[in-house]
Amino acid sequence: MALEHLAPQIAHEEAKKCCQLSEVFPNPIQIYDSTNNNGAIWKQFWKNPPQVVGIDTEGNQTSPPVVVQISTCEYTILETPPRGKSLSANLTRLLHDNSITKIFCDNFSHADKIALGMMDDPPPDYAKPPIIDLEVLSANLYGYTKVPRGLAKIVSMSMPQLHQNNVRIVKPRNTNQRYKNIGRFALIEQGKARPLRGVGDLSEREQQYCALDSWCTLQAYLSIVKGMVVEEEGGGGMIGGGDDDGSFSFA
Repeated sequence: MALEHLAPQIAHEEAKKCCQLSEVFPNPIQIYDSTNNNGAIWKQFWKNPPQVVGIDTEGNQTSPPVVVQISTCEYTILETPPRGKSLSANLTRLLHDNSITKIFCDNFSHADKIALGMMDDPPPDYAKPPIIDLEVLSANLYGYTKVPRGLAKIVSMSMPQLHQNNVRIVKPRNTNQRYKNIGRFALIEQGKARPLRGVGDLSEREQQYCALDSWCTLQAYLSIVKGMVVEEEGGGGMIGGGDDDGSFSFA
C-alpha cells in the first residue's frame, strides 16, 4: 500500500525503450595495448596530455588489478599489470599527475582507487580535481542515495537526450557473456586462473568490454560538465550534455 503512490512513476519507467551502454556509444572504441611498440601510445599520450581521463579496472579485489583502462576522448589504453608487481612507470606518473583529472565511477567501496593505491585516509573530496568519482559528483548534483547509482544510471541522468527519447539504460539482455568476462577476471584475481600475459590474451570482445566502462565514465563526466556550463550561462533545464543538435537514435 505504501508504494501505491509510486505506481505512475514505475509505469512510466517501464514504458521507456530499453538500451544498453553499448547502444548509447555504439562505435568501436580505439584501443591501444600499453606495451606495443615499446609503449608508443604512452609517448603519444605524454606528447599532448589530455586534461581529463576516465579510469576503470577489472579484477580490482587485488592490487594491482588484473586490467586497467584509461580513456581519453580519442582512444583507450589497456594495461595488464603483472600479478604481485608494481604499476608501470607511465601509469604511476598519470595517477600522480595533478594536472590531469582522473574520473572514476567507483560506487561506495572505492575498489578501483584502492587497487591502484590511490586512497588516502581520510579520503579527499572526490567531487573536485584531481580525482573525481561520479558517484560523489552525482550525489552533490542530484542528491544523496543509500545505494550507489551505478554507471548506467549516471549516464542516463547526465544525458537529457535519453529522457527526451524516453529511453532508459539496462544491463545487457544477454548476460552470459558479461558474466563470463567478470568471472574470468575474478578467477585471475583469486589465483584460480592463469594471469594475463598481456592485452593480447584478451579477445577483441573482451577488450571492448573493458574499454566501455572507462569510456562511458569519461563521456558521462563531460556531459555533466557541459550541462553545468549551460546552467551557468542561463540555459536552464536538466544538467546534461550531448550533441549540439540534440539528436539521439537507437536501433
